[in-house]
Amino acid sequence: MNFEDVKDKKPKKIGELIDRSEESDNYIVKVAEDKVYELAPIAYYIWAMCDGNRSVDEIINELSKEANLDISQVRDPVVMVLDELEKASLITF
Repeated sequence: MNFEDVKDKKPKKIGELIDRSEESDNYIVKVAEDKVYELAPIAYYIWAMCDGNRSVDEIINELSKEANLDISQVRDPVVMVLDELEKASLITF
Protein backbone atom coordinates (compact mmCIF):
# COMPACT_ATOMS: atom_id res chain seq x y z
CA MET A 1 0.00 0.00 0.00
CA ASN A 2 1.34 3.44 -0.81
CA PHE A 3 0.07 6.92 -0.08
CA GLU A 4 -0.75 7.87 -3.68
CA ASP A 5 -3.00 4.82 -4.05
CA VAL A 6 -5.01 5.46 -0.88
CA LYS A 7 -4.83 9.20 -0.15
CA ASP A 8 -8.41 9.86 -1.29
CA LYS A 9 -9.92 6.66 0.12
CA LYS A 10 -12.00 6.81 3.29
CA PRO A 11 -11.19 3.89 5.57
CA LYS A 12 -13.91 2.63 7.89
CA LYS A 13 -13.12 0.77 11.08
CA ILE A 14 -14.49 -2.70 11.72
CA GLY A 15 -15.01 -4.04 15.20
CA GLU A 16 -15.44 -2.45 18.59
CA LEU A 17 -13.27 -1.43 21.50
CA ILE A 18 -13.61 -3.96 24.31
CA ASP A 19 -11.10 -2.81 26.91
CA ARG A 20 -7.56 -1.70 27.64
CA SER A 21 -4.91 -4.32 28.24
CA GLU A 22 -4.07 -4.86 31.90
CA GLU A 23 -0.40 -5.52 31.18
CA SER A 24 0.24 -2.59 28.83
CA ASP A 25 -1.22 0.57 27.34
CA ASN A 26 -2.65 -1.39 24.40
CA TYR A 27 -6.30 -1.51 23.40
CA ILE A 28 -8.37 -4.66 22.90
CA VAL A 29 -10.55 -4.56 19.77
CA LYS A 30 -13.05 -7.29 18.90
CA VAL A 31 -13.90 -7.96 15.26
CA ALA A 32 -15.89 -11.16 15.76
CA GLU A 33 -16.57 -13.68 18.54
CA ASP A 34 -13.37 -15.51 17.73
CA LYS A 35 -11.30 -12.55 16.47
CA VAL A 36 -9.80 -10.17 19.01
CA TYR A 37 -6.78 -7.93 18.48
CA GLU A 38 -4.54 -5.97 20.80
CA LEU A 39 -3.57 -2.63 19.29
CA ALA A 40 -0.74 -0.32 20.27
CA PRO A 41 -1.98 3.16 21.26
CA ILE A 42 -1.02 4.79 17.94
CA ALA A 43 -2.62 1.98 15.91
CA TYR A 44 -5.77 2.28 18.02
CA TYR A 45 -5.82 6.06 17.55
CA ILE A 46 -5.54 5.71 13.77
CA TRP A 47 -8.16 2.92 13.79
CA ALA A 48 -10.53 5.15 15.78
CA MET A 49 -10.13 7.93 13.19
CA CYS A 50 -11.31 5.60 10.41
CA ASP A 51 -14.94 6.71 10.46
CA GLY A 52 -15.64 6.31 6.75
CA ASN A 53 -15.91 10.10 6.39
CA ARG A 54 -12.26 11.16 6.58
CA SER A 55 -9.85 10.39 3.77
CA VAL A 56 -6.40 8.97 4.43
CA ASP A 57 -4.99 12.39 3.52
CA GLU A 58 -7.24 14.07 6.11
CA ILE A 59 -6.23 11.54 8.79
CA ILE A 60 -2.56 12.23 8.07
CA ASN A 61 -3.08 16.00 8.18
CA GLU A 62 -4.98 15.78 11.47
CA LEU A 63 -2.35 13.55 13.08
CA SER A 64 0.39 15.84 11.83
CA LYS A 65 -1.23 18.85 13.51
CA GLU A 66 -2.00 17.02 16.76
CA ALA A 67 1.51 15.60 17.05
CA ASN A 68 3.09 18.86 15.90
CA LEU A 69 5.08 16.97 13.26
CA ASP A 70 5.64 17.61 9.58
CA ILE A 71 3.30 15.69 7.28
CA SER A 72 6.31 13.95 5.72
CA GLN A 73 7.15 12.48 9.14
CA VAL A 74 3.73 10.90 9.68
CA ARG A 75 2.65 9.93 6.15
CA ASP A 76 4.58 6.65 5.78
CA PRO A 77 3.98 5.40 9.35
CA VAL A 78 0.23 6.09 9.04
CA VAL A 79 0.00 4.30 5.68
CA MET A 80 1.94 1.37 7.17
CA VAL A 81 -0.48 1.15 10.13
CA LEU A 82 -3.49 1.36 7.79
CA ASP A 83 -2.01 -1.44 5.70
CA GLU A 84 -1.65 -3.66 8.78
CA LEU A 85 -5.16 -2.77 9.98
CA GLU A 86 -6.57 -3.73 6.59
CA LYS A 87 -4.65 -7.04 6.58
CA ALA A 88 -6.15 -7.81 10.00
CA SER A 89 -9.66 -6.94 8.70
CA LEU A 90 -9.91 -4.08 11.20
CA ILE A 91 -10.65 -1.50 8.48
CA THR A 92 -12.13 -1.53 5.01
CA PHE A 93 -11.72 0.98 2.19
